[in-house]
Amino acid sequence: MTSGLRRSFLYTPADDPEMMRKAAKTDADAVIYDLEDAVPDSAVPEARENVADVTATAEFGDTERCVRINGAQTQRWLNDLLAVVESDSDSVIVPMIETPSELETFVSVARQADGETPEFIPIVETPRGLFSAVEIAERGGELPEVTGFSFGFGDYTRAIGATGRPERVLEFVSQLTVGAAAVGGLDPIATVYQDFQDTDGLRESARRAREIGYVGQKAIHPAQIEVLNDVYTPTADEVEQARRFVEQFDASARDSLVVDGVFLDTAIVEQYETVLARHEQVEEVSG
Repeated sequence: MTSGLRRSFLYTPADDPEMMRKAAKTDADAVIYDLEDAVPDSAVPEARENVADVTATAEFGDTERCVRINGAQTQRWLNDLLAVVESDSDSVIVPMIETPSELETFVSVARQADGETPEFIPIVETPRGLFSAVEIAERGGELPEVTGFSFGFGDYTRAIGATGRPERVLEFVSQLTVGAAAVGGLDPIATVYQDFQDTDGLRESARRAREIGYVGQKAIHPAQIEVLNDVYTPTADEVEQARRFVEQFDASARDSLVVDGVFLDTAIVEQYETVLARHEQVEEVSG
């Protein structure tokens, strides 16, 4: 049973049981045990066994237990997915999704497998996937098991022939992905910030992602968790302002008004209601 908070997702290679157990003890809202990029092909069968063992024996509390499987373009995805379902993990991270039908196949197989059907978070990482993002997210929104949506930046830049992490490309992909997630009513999860020693850069990356609608972000190192949890948690000032705006709007008989110089109407007030909902969610988890 997870808290539903998705401010931080910590990637951890599934071929290292000790590291997997340590990840479960961090303050990450979710851990992602990785069967894909972080694990050599020869080690994947043993890594699947590690997922089953660690998810069954480690103490996770409210931490969401996710597993990233191999994509549909590989021969490993089916055994990965069956292993995840059997492990009773909470969520499956599905990389390299390019079409709605691929997502449908993953969900259908999980439904028929022996175990409780997990949630799904598809990731678009190729030009074909990105330019089908709206259709994929929309179909995902029709499948109860699909609850999140994300993108992978490294594979996308490689596919288009870009080098490094060009800001213009990142902004484009971020905007398209968060918009697609909104179409499907899915949690938008931002991509990793690769330099885990650059705390200021991570904070700015997370701030910009949250500003355009992302609810959380993936991480590659435990040192990034504190920053992500902080940035994706509404501040006391934000909560106080949101509560004041919502209360005064609700108390008014008008469809629009100005409070403290800020114009409010129904659509704008809904944004502040979202701030309050996220605050209440954090408070509930933290006690």
